Amino acid sequence: MKMNRRRFVGWMSMSAILTSMIGCNAPRESNSEGESTTSEAIRSDGFQVVGTVEELDAKGKLTNNVASAIVIRSANNDLIALDQRCPHQGCAVSLTESGERLACPCHGSEFTIRGELLQGPATTPLTTYEVKTEDNQVLVKVSQS
Repeated sequence: MKMNRRRFVGWMSMSAILTSMIGCNAPRESNSEGESTTSEAIRSDGFQVVGTVEELDAKGKLTNNVASAIVIRSANNDLIALDQRCPHQGCAVSLTESGERLACPCHGSEFTIRGELLQGPATTPLTTYEVKTEDNQVLVKVSQS
């Protein structure tokens, strides 16, 4: 069977799409910065472990790619868990050097560390998650129970 160029490119495109979809859904143990990205199971109460209290204190933040959450400590020592995706177009926000704001590298939106919108183009705040510590682990509620 002879395959023309158009059919070959179509098959290659479909293969690339399927490969990227499978790769995006594969569980990862850590990212290039060594941050917690474990894909531990979501507990029956909707919480998921995102790391330990020591990891949070050492790194200043914890991230979880499954829930797309970032956990940070406020100046008064409260734990804060936010959706790491900017509501504008979904880019991952990150802490500024001062640690006082979250900034979107794609289009410049800025948020307080509590997720409140400071500057657009985003028009809504970051989604917040319930967060707690239990047995030296930091847990984020990633689903409704």
